[in-house]
Amino acid sequence: MVIVSCTLSAMSEARDISWRLGTPHNFWEPAMWDATSGIVVIALLPLARFAAALIGASSGWLLAVGLAAGAALEFLFSTLHIVGMGLLREFVYRISGWAYAFPWGSQFPYEMRKDLLAFCGLVTIFWLADRLSIVTESAPGKRPDVIEPPASAQEIWLRDGRISVLIDPTEIISVTSAGNYVEYRLTANRTHLVRATLQTQEDRLAPLGIVRVHRTRLINLRRIVALEWRQSGDFEVRLDTGETVACSRRFKTAVAHLAA
Repeated sequence: MVIVSCTLSAMSEARDISWRLGTPHNFWEPAMWDATSGIVVIALLPLARFAAALIGASSGWLLAVGLAAGAALEFLFSTLHIVGMGLLREFVYRISGWAYAFPWGSQFPYEMRKDLLAFCGLVTIFWLADRLSIVTESAPGKRPDVIEPPASAQEIWLRDGRISVLIDPTEIISVTSAGNYVEYRLTANRTHLVRATLQTQEDRLAPLGIVRVHRTRLINLRRIVALEWRQSGDFEVRLDTGETVACSRRFKTAVAHLAA
């Protein structure tokens, strides 16, 4: 945004120079003016970011403190911008063979007014970006309920409500769709209800040998002790818990290698 703004400003200033002074080919000076300003503004963006963080983290009477700190940062931003811009311009003119002295006395009040608006705009952009990030992270369905990265290749985290649980994937018997949730059934009659889709859990668990056998269910291949095919193409599996699970022929490739 700073680069685009400086480019448009340079083009506008070059047009004004051409119209007022009759020097249509003098584009390098306005380009240099805006480039030196833009370089310093980009270098000072962390000040605007810090001011936005201070204001965003303040509430109640502390908001006044945050705003006061933001005003102090604005003054620092403007002072550094003007000094840095002026020194850069003097340097560029000097190496180009021109005699030039930055008009410090007249430019300070003029640039201070401009910098006030520019700084407020930058702070607002950073503040809005922070707010958008918070809303996105807190939106339903956006928080992952299986935390990455896992503690090891043999362990995964599940978030059941406000509790996070570390489990061994070999303890998983099945994962079943339950509306906006999935239910993990583990050994020892343990269950965990996780806010997620069955598809996301299938993608995550497939490398661990936990595969889809039905539109609403995943099972752990290591828990299968018997496999029976039906004439329709559907099949049933018996798990080491004694449970029999009806499976769809749509997913027979997931277990085909077991009966090969």
